[in-house]
Amino acid sequence: MSMRRRRGAVRLSAVLVLTLGCAGKPQSDPIVPLDQVPAVVMKAARRELPGYTFETAYKMRVEGKDAYEVRGKNRQGKTREVEVSATGDVLAVE
Repeated sequence: MSMRRRRGAVRLSAVLVLTLGCAGKPQSDPIVPLDQVPAVVMKAARRELPGYTFETAYKMRVEGKDAYEVRGKNRQGKTREVEVSATGDVLAVE
């Protein structure tokens, strides 16, 4: 293989890795049944979003520590989510 072709193949490989990534499919956070979410997390979520009925929770890692994203809806159907650390600290509300 000529030097020019080799450089072209290397460039193509680099472009493919940058474009497609090398980790494969992105992984989503695992769903956690609401009855398995720690009570301190649910208490913080209810305090932060009163009047919301929580439907789904995901376990995640934030800065290397366990946390949960709890999603719910109010009576008007508006969906919101709150991120809570495993110790009950509210990290974010969306």
